[in-house]
Amino acid sequence: MYYLETNSLIGLANKLYGSEYWDNCYSSILSLTEILSGIMDDSSFSQRKGIFTKALFSNIRIDFDLPETKLYKAFGFELDNLIPNNILLIGKILISSESFSDFLNNIDKSDMTVYWNFLKTYDSASDVKFKESYKNRQDKFDYSDKSMISDFKKRWDFLNEKPELKNQTLNELIAYFAETFLAPNAIFKVNFSMDEICKKYNHSIDFYLLCIGYYSGTKIIFKNAPSKNDYFDLNHLMYLPNQNNIIVSNDKMLFKIMEKIFPNNLISTSACIKLIEK
Repeated sequence: MYYLETNSLIGLANKLYGSEYWDNCYSSILSLTEILSGIMDDSSFSQRKGIFTKALFSNIRIDFDLPETKLYKAFGFELDNLIPNNILLIGKILISSESFSDFLNNIDKSDMTVYWNFLKTYDSASDVKFKESYKNRQDKFDYSDKSMISDFKKRWDFLNEKPELKNQTLNELIAYFAETFLAPNAIFKVNFSMDEICKKYNHSIDFYLLCIGYYSGTKIIFKNAPSKNDYFDLNHLMYLPNQNNIIVSNDKMLFKIMEKIFPNNLISTSACIKLIEK
C-alpha cells in the first residue's frame, strides 16, 4: 500500500479516480488538515477546494487518527478525540462554499470557528514547540564526550546490517517514549509503570520511532536546528504500520532518513505513478 503524504496527495489529486489508486493508495487526516490549513485567501481557497474535493471523493482510504492519537494508541491508550470529525466537517463546508468569504461565513454559522482556529494554529504552534524542544535539549546536552559523534555514526550507519542493533535501538526508543506518558505534563495520567507501558506497545509506529530517533540524534549532536515543517513531515511516518506500507514523498529530509533506515519504504511521486499505472 502506498501512503500519500500531503504533497504527494496534492500532486496526485487528478489521478485518484480509478481502481488502481483506490486499491493501492491511502492518506490521512493529517494530509487533509495540512491542505485545509493552507487556505488563506481567494486564490488558495479555489486551489485547495479542488484538491480537497478530489481527495475526499476519490474513494481512497483515509486514516482518521491524528499523529498524537496514533502515538497513544500504539501504547495501548485510547483517546476520545472529536477533532478529526470536525476537521472533516470543515472540509465539507469548504466543498459547499462558493468563495473564501463565503467559506468563513459558513464556518461561523456552523459554530465551527473553534475548530477552524485549531486548524490555523495546529501546524504553526506545533512547529514552534518542536523547534523550542530541540533548542532546550541542545542547551542541556553534555557535549564533553569526544567519542559521541563516532559512536552515533557506528550505530546508525550499520543499523540495517545488524538486526540485533536495530532491535536494541528500537527498544531504547520505545522506553524513551513510554516514559513521556509518566511526565507531569502528559495529556492524561496513567496508572501503569514504564515497564507495563512498554509491554503494551504494539509496534505500529516502529518506522516513526526509529526515524525520529535518527533525526533527533543528528539535530542534537551536530547542533542543527529543525527546518520548517519537519515536525509534520516526520509525523507522516506514523501512518506506516509495517513493511508492506510505502510512503510517497519528494521531501528531501524524509528521503535522507528513510534511505538510511528503511530504504525500501519510500518512493517519489513519479515512481509511484509508474508502478501503479504500469
